[in-house]
Amino acid sequence: MRRRWVRALLAFAAAPASYVLLAVALGAWPVNRGFVEAPDGVAIYVRTNGVHAEIVVPTRAEGVDWSIDHPPQHLRRLDAPLAWIAFGWGDRDFYLNTPTWRELRLRTALVALSGLGQGAMHVEYVDRPEAYASQRVRISAAQYRKLVDYLRASFRRDGEGRPIRIDAPGYFDTDAFYEAIPVYTFWYTCNEWVRRGLAHAGVRTAAWAPFDIAIFGQLRAID
Repeated sequence: MRRRWVRALLAFAAAPASYVLLAVALGAWPVNRGFVEAPDGVAIYVRTNGVHAEIVVPTRAEGVDWSIDHPPQHLRRLDAPLAWIAFGWGDRDFYLNTPTWRELRLRTALVALSGLGQGAMHVEYVDRPEAYASQRVRISAAQYRKLVDYLRASFRRDGEGRPIRIDAPGYFDTDAFYEAIPVYTFWYTCNEWVRRGLAHAGVRTAAWAPFDIAIFGQLRAID
């Protein structure tokens, strides 16, 4: 019996190390290796706060106007849409109850990692994407349409096809939360959501990216 418990404890202790090793290995393995930027294409950004990555796109480009689904009245205090709009995805409870890392609770983190919680979308209008820790990449119009489809598919929608805004304040005057489709798990994280969006659009990215470092490493490797 004691030997069985020892084996179980050793396996439990080894799990985080295996997770990190797998993240490093698959983070260094590129997909869409042959991607090249479109010189006259649509500029998009991937930004990070050091832990959590988001995709930033023009508010209006290639016939897409994000302010239709995300009007200023959805936000706390914004008279008109800004030039850029950022999209992030994550665990609903984590988003709504952890505005700063100081508010993080063990239960919130465990529910997010277990995959038992619901997902949520974070939408924020921004004036200058380069004011954040970010990486710019230019993609073709066709690739941008694929990225738009991916972003739109992440929102849960009402009977009229509009994103469902969560009745909760954003972090700032220029952001809001919406109901989302996927759930957060140890395998499907906020950064993995970004990675899959880039992969879907044909942009060079990692094979798996639970952490943001792999995403930015592959973006910097674009010729």
